Amino acid sequence: MATIQKRGLHTVEVNKDELNKKIRRHRQRIAILMLLAFLLIVIAGIALYIYAQSKTYDEYEVITATDRADTSAAQFRIFHNNLLKYTNDGAVYTDRNGNLVWNQTYEMDRPMLAMRDSYVAIYELNGNQIYIMDTVNLQGSIHTSMPIQKVSIAKQGTVAVLMESEGVSYLQLYDKLGNQLAAGELHVQNSGYPLDIALSETGEKLAVSILDINEGNVKTTIAFYNFGVVGQNSIDKIVGSYSYSDVMIPQIEYLSGDIMVGFGDDRVLLFTGEQKPVEEKNIRFEQQIKSIFYNENYFGVIYDGEGTGKQYCAQLYEKTGSRALEILFDMDYTTVEILGNKEICIRNENDCEIYNLRGTKKFSYSFPEHLYMIIPEKVSSEYTLIIEGQTQLVKLK
Repeated sequence: MATIQKRGLHTVEVNKDELNKKIRRHRQRIAILMLLAFLLIVIAGIALYIYAQSKTYDEYEVITATDRADTSAAQFRIFHNNLLKYTNDGAVYTDRNGNLVWNQTYEMDRPMLAMRDSYVAIYELNGNQIYIMDTVNLQGSIHTSMPIQKVSIAKQGTVAVLMESEGVSYLQLYDKLGNQLAAGELHVQNSGYPLDIALSETGEKLAVSILDINEGNVKTTIAFYNFGVVGQNSIDKIVGSYSYSDVMIPQIEYLSGDIMVGFGDDRVLLFTGEQKPVEEKNIRFEQQIKSIFYNENYFGVIYDGEGTGKQYCAQLYEKTGSRALEILFDMDYTTVEILGNKEICIRNENDCEIYNLRGTKKFSYSFPEHLYMIIPEKVSSEYTLIIEGQTQLVKLK
């Protein structure tokens, strides 16, 4: 029904139904335009992401540079997103700008690091000293009575120590202050020779890889210890044991959660289980594994690229055992690592190649100086380079 409105000297007839239809059509047009604008933004974002993932760089410009005084024996690691430099004489922990956080002196012929989360254990291979540091200062120290073979650390600073003396291997567990929590022995003639140890994130579970050679037959056993309530009801706190004939497993590592990875000469073993680990996967390779690399969420192997047209083949796996990436490359490498932004960095003293998770070679460069480390920044094209004598913040181009 139409109504009559008087406005001054004029009379206007208004159809309410028609007016409501116009309002609805206007609102629909606005909604459609907003949806189209949103879709355009999404499409542009996807296109930008694909472009960024496929873009390659072979040059860079230096944004800032900070000089450093290093010795030829200096080694570097990223510790809690800052820089840890260690030598035979001590370790220095600084932020990215070179500001000192802590400085720990020592005398070690072969200093080694065990690192997890915000704790790092600095120890001497075949020596007797361990320093437990956090991101602020020294937390505790341990002096052992036998030569140290391997140290593994948990996220709260608990350390497991493997030692050896006169044919007997010793396992000891310490808190971050250096107080002993547990101890045990492994007699080589009865149990075999321990190759490696791995302490879980919580410090409650310990895995030991043990090599047994009997009359020319090789066998590796991975034994799992539990220092919690479950282990108290088990003989010698052993809650699981798995043996593999004709296989060497020289390195084992706990990734995030309760996933333990065993790196064999021709396979990778995955174990899961909150209290009693079970074998989840046995990933076998036709060729011998030359190198491994890993972080808390991924692990990778490298073997000869026979039949691929390249010298090497690198395969990256998620911690569940699903293959995420394969890279074929020719560089004679010394280091392969998973960067903090999930990119793969392959390098030697002067050459560097970076691949993203799509398998694209993002960056390739030969440095005139010794390249110690490359660290990704928040901007995808920016990195911090630890090169001989300088720390540089650079932008790829």
